[in-house]
Amino acid sequence: HRNRSTYVLGDFFTIKRGIETGDNDFFLLDPRAILSLDLPMAFMRPILPGPSHLIEQEIVADPEGYPILEQRLFLLDCTLPEWEIRRDYPTLWRYLEEGKERGVHERYISRHRSPWYLQERRPPAPFLCAYTGRGDRNGTVVEGAPFRFILNNSRAIAPNVYLMMYPRQALAERIGQMYYEKIMLWSALNEIDVRAVLQRGLIYGDAGGKLEPMELASVSADMITRLFTDLRPDSAAQLPLFDDPALDNE
Repeated sequence: HRNRSTYVLGDFFTIKRGIETGDNDFFLLDPRAILSLDLPMAFMRPILPGPSHLIEQEIVADPEGYPILEQRLFLLDCTLPEWEIRRDYPTLWRYLEEGKERGVHERYISRHRSPWYLQERRPPAPFLCAYTGRGDRNGTVVEGAPFRFILNNSRAIAPNVYLMMYPRQALAERIGQMYYEKIMLWSALNEIDVRAVLQRGLIYGDAGGKLEPMELASVSADMITRLFTDLRPDSAAQLPLFDDPALDNE
């Protein structure tokens, strides 16, 4: 067992980048577009807008789990084969054909998926790290505070401009479904010194570009061990998060 002072966020969270759609203009739709195209809601999954369009720090959900946001977006998320879509969902079929005319199926991400419109499997994450910028090599923050942590009470997933934070088993069992515990953990995450994250970026890469999961995972978790003094993450650190163990290594 390691000394408690050496724990990092990766001991308490499995951290994944949000999904890469392959073409946001095609796969992300607002309610008006869905209605005008008469697309089936059965294949629409709620997804958060980018950090620059998200003013909310806590995502509140309606009774069906949809996020209550000013800007509502949905991800076209269908696993059916094309022949079945053509037979049973003609409006969706027409939209996919329009995507082919636009060359969406030939883009790098799409052409490496089968079928080409298949999306990554990601469950909703209760905690998200949003980043809108980085810093210079002296750790100076550019354009204000570039990192913030969001509490997600909805079933919305997130695009790849977020990091999705899934509590590992020990932490998940500790906070359970208790809202107050989640609030305390969320507050603790937002106390992380931005400079600590920037410094990890200098170790794993340069000061610009995307925040990598390994960068965030390597940040000290002292704020969590102080909050939950009875929590021992060691036994849960290697347990799989997803039903498919292969996804835990993505």
